[in-house]
Amino acid sequence: MFLPGISPRFGGRRAGWVADTLSAMHTLTMRCPGFVQVVAWAVVALVACVARGQVATPGRVDVTFSVTQTTSVGQSVFVLGDRPELGGGVMSRAVKLTPTAYPLWRGTISLPAGATYTYRFVTRADGPGQTSLATNGTFVSAPVTATAPSLAATPSDVPSKVLALTWGVPRPAMFWRAGGSSGAFTRVDLTDFGPSPNRTGERVWLAWGFMAAAPAGSAYEFYFTAQDGTSLRYPATGTYSTTLDGAWVQDGQQYTYVPASNPGAARRDYNPASVPTIVSPQLGNAARGYRVFLPRGYDQHSMRRYPVLYMHDGQNVFESGSFGSWNAAPTLTNLQALAQMREVIVVGLDNGPNRLTDYLPPTDILTGIGRGDAYLSYIRDTVKPLIDSTYRTIPDASVTGIMGSSMGGVISLYGVWDFTSTFTRGGLLSGAWQTCPNYLNRVRSTPSRAVRMYIDSGDSGTANDGYWPSYNLRDYFVDQAPSRYSLEGSLRHVVGFGQQHNEAAWAQRLPAALAFLYPPSDGRNEILGELFGSQWDVDRDGDVDGDDLATQGAAFPQGSRDLNLDGTVNSADAQTLERHLRRDEARGMAGQR
Repeated sequence: MFLPGISPRFGGRRAGWVADTLSAMHTLTMRCPGFVQVVAWAVVALVACVARGQVATPGRVDVTFSVTQTTSVGQSVFVLGDRPELGGGVMSRAVKLTPTAYPLWRGTISLPAGATYTYRFVTRADGPGQTSLATNGTFVSAPVTATAPSLAATPSDVPSKVLALTWGVPRPAMFWRAGGSSGAFTRVDLTDFGPSPNRTGERVWLAWGFMAAAPAGSAYEFYFTAQDGTSLRYPATGTYSTTLDGAWVQDGQQYTYVPASNPGAARRDYNPASVPTIVSPQLGNAARGYRVFLPRGYDQHSMRRYPVLYMHDGQNVFESGSFGSWNAAPTLTNLQALAQMREVIVVGLDNGPNRLTDYLPPTDILTGIGRGDAYLSYIRDTVKPLIDSTYRTIPDASVTGIMGSSMGGVISLYGVWDFTSTFTRGGLLSGAWQTCPNYLNRVRSTPSRAVRMYIDSGDSGTANDGYWPSYNLRDYFVDQAPSRYSLEGSLRHVVGFGQQHNEAAWAQRLPAALAFLYPPSDGRNEILGELFGSQWDVDRDGDVDGDDLATQGAAFPQGSRDLNLDGTVNSADAQTLERHLRRDEARGMAGQR
């Protein structure tokens, strides 16, 4: 909130969920047609699963779906539910389970804590081109409705969504509905929180207290109108959507912080006609091109730092190379503008004349012995220090990613598996897994890593774009109990139906890869942590009123809150709350809202 005498600050505390070591399990057992025994296990595993390679995701829990079912050759068992993680009710997006101990099929999927979902098991033909067919499949269980376990919330957790709009229109209203819903929109008359701190002539309008029962990270769509009967609508057509629990909306873009008045657009920091180069001593001292793409507002937000994603075959990432383009520039621009991914710096690394061996682990031979260790050392020891010293980066391995396609997918797996001290987020698109059998055996024989991975393939063209090798790799990663990696938790697997092994297909699947590797909820949400946090609701009853002032004073210093964000809990915090309540009281007397 922008209270008298309080200016918005950057930094702040992230509102989230406790990631304590928890373990809870419930069993749902039922008898289905054909005497199928269905058992669904819900397993909460956060910190405990990191030891096995899982990456804990705030606000989510792992649910294991298990069923005993015999199948015929060319058939597998899938789970289909009403949540996006379970296929969203679309048969072609049903999630394939793995035959852990046939005829037992199992799969662990990450779901929002506390979310209610309905699912069924289905047998389907599982080959290339078959899983895309909506008519392919036979249900082998009745619908089951369950609720994912809840997690204990910290006192700073917000009890609802929070959205702030800076707009020059008087008295706007917001209309919202849950993501994926086709129902009616709910109206919220926005509260006036005073002049915008960054936009002359505009005011900050706040929606607070909606979607109070929804799990953290739940999606919703929304739009704004003026309350005075004019035809103004924002956006003019369609709706915005977000999964952010706290969002700032400005000029149609969403932020997790208060942006500058007019942030610059995401941009190339190089001239495509004269790409900068860097000498690579690890690869024979040849000069190689690199291309840096900066996120929106990089120049205006001089105090912000960003994760870095390194992408191979840089000639094709932003521009059109010999084989086409990923068209990553507009994809990054749009995803970040709509808060569908975190703001990141992307570095495209041009390939060299020995691309096949550069991208191959030294365990295997193609046109020569792989020298992927030298290539990754080049990124780690030569490129990364240059990028980290030139740009405002977050150099930590926990947010540093690596991504590529075909052989670029192979070297990306090598990067997150054996260079984990540098990379922990890997984009493995259409991996050429047939080129590295020895390395895949190594992966299967070593402990899991605490990393996040995106794996995909098409299902058409030559060798069906490695459909089965990619599925086999996915199955290895999600197999066993407990699962090495939960789907949509620390691993996402996607099939591009009808897509072949080319840049056009990778461009289509790039948004899903980026959104998973760098979700918008990643990092600190300053809108929640400092500006409109639930710290104002001191007694936690859902209202900000005189009771909160009494609680703040009576509980001091235990239980009180740093309401003015000066780093100290003292009597000034109660005075801050009193000023806010007096202002609301004055507005009420004047007939304002």
